[in-house]
Amino acid sequence: MAAVVAVAGGGWWWETTPRYEVPVPSAGAGPDDVVRAYMRALDAHDGATARALSTAGHRPVTGAWLADTSGMKALKVSPPVPDGGGVHVAVAFDLHQHWWTDDPSMRPGRHDWTYLLVHQQGRWLIRDEGMG
Repeated sequence: MAAVVAVAGGGWWWETTPRYEVPVPSAGAGPDDVVRAYMRALDAHDGATARALSTAGHRPVTGAWLADTSGMKALKVSPPVPDGGGVHVAVAFDLHQHWWTDDPSMRPGRHDWTYLLVHQQGRWLIRDEGMG
C-alpha cells in the first residue's frame, strides 16, 4: 500500500512541480511558436504555462501529459496549415515516460503528432491533438 501511495504521490509531484519555467508566448505569437512553447512546458512540467496554451476543453489532456511523461523534446515543428477555423501544426518529438507509466499506445521514443489550434481569447490555443 505504501508503494501505491508513493507512486501516486510521485505522479502528483511531477505534474505540479516544474523543473524550469517556460514563458507564455505573446498574444501575437504564431501557432508554431505556441506549439514549441507548449511542448517545452510539458517537458519542463510547467503546468501553468501548458494549461495557459490550451483551451478549457483541452486542459484534461494537458494534465494527462504532465502526469504520464518525464519529458518530451520537440525534434521538428512544421509551419501551420490552415484548416477551417483553425490550423494544424505537425511535430516530431522524442517521448520519455516515468518508470511507472505503462501506455502501450504511446511508447517512449520518436513520435509524429499533430496539434489543432484555434484563435481564442486573442491568441492561438491548442484545442486538440493526435496522430493525424
